[in-house]
Amino acid sequence: MIPLEYLRITKKRGEVKPLYLIDESPAAAVLEAVRKSATIGEFRKKVEALGWDKRLTGGLAHLVEQLAKVEEVDTRLVAKVRLEVFKASAAAGYALTPEDRERVFQAAATKLRMDVAEVKRLFSKAYEENRAILQPPDLTPGDLLRLYNLSLIQTLLFKSLWVKAKLPNDPPLVKTLVRAVKGLRLMYTAEEAGDQLAFHFDGPASALRQTERYGTRLAKLVPYIVAASNWSLEAEVKLGDRTYHFRESSQTAPPLASRPPAADEFDSYVEQEFYRQVSRVCPVEREPEVLVVEGRVYIPDFKIGDLYIEVVGFWTPDYLRRKYEKVVKVGKPLLVLVDEELAMSTWKQLLPNVVLYKGRPRLEDVYKYIKPYCRRQ
Repeated sequence: MIPLEYLRITKKRGEVKPLYLIDESPAAAVLEAVRKSATIGEFRKKVEALGWDKRLTGGLAHLVEQLAKVEEVDTRLVAKVRLEVFKASAAAGYALTPEDRERVFQAAATKLRMDVAEVKRLFSKAYEENRAILQPPDLTPGDLLRLYNLSLIQTLLFKSLWVKAKLPNDPPLVKTLVRAVKGLRLMYTAEEAGDQLAFHFDGPASALRQTERYGTRLAKLVPYIVAASNWSLEAEVKLGDRTYHFRESSQTAPPLASRPPAADEFDSYVEQEFYRQVSRVCPVEREPEVLVVEGRVYIPDFKIGDLYIEVVGFWTPDYLRRKYEKVVKVGKPLLVLVDEELAMSTWKQLLPNVVLYKGRPRLEDVYKYIKPYCRRQ
């Protein structure tokens, strides 16, 4: 993401739109500048001399600096060195000549028991401009253009009051998005919208009053949303005293960097083993689709025919009951497999269509439940 001072937008009739980058030339020039610079300061001077819109090149340069490998320094040691140098300078009086300056550094080095050259080096590293660029980012101009356009949307959403998105019913994608929402401590409601899912994102305090405090977190959801093959995004953005509408979609947006869903891996060995056993005798879908129950998404672990299957590790009777109640509300048959070693209650409290397993589910224990749904195609 780029700072607000570099945001480029247009406003018209209550709508706001980022000024996207279409031509790769500015991105190519900024990348060339960083590859020919030894320090951050040198890079910034080269970018400033390019002559393009300073907000455009400033935003591109900011992204490049974020991705470049820059010399790291021990900030506490740097602060300690500078303090000793200032103390030595105060004791010796104002340094008017190079010789006076050298004596100040020598006195500080003696006090710190360090080499004079190292004291001088660390003294200068307090300024970011003096830090060395060890490795420029491995980006093409096209990569930087896509990252910049994505960052424009994200920066615009810093000032968003809420964000809505529509996505395909794609379980890996939705699962990754919902995990991100929870990690950012945001809230969401979901509903089915034809063959898509419609999400409304906001923060916990938004129910009490409109607030901008969640804007940065909402902005972090954008890479997950634009990773979908077909998406649309809508937000209300407060700029100054006015609010504006922002709309974008996969049909109208320029090329954007995205964050694809996590690799399709099983959540546990138990799920992997269940899939391996059952798929020998039945067509079984893993995380088949997203179900919406009372505004929240629920992604069953497996589906055989019309039967959904949930594998449960740690559980209580109340947890199982709530799981059942959730699925019953959407009218779907469900089989729950529970690990008896992680249970907190007796078997007598279990609900129907629950199979206990020890270590891993066995095919012979679940086959009578799945057989009516198990049809080879």
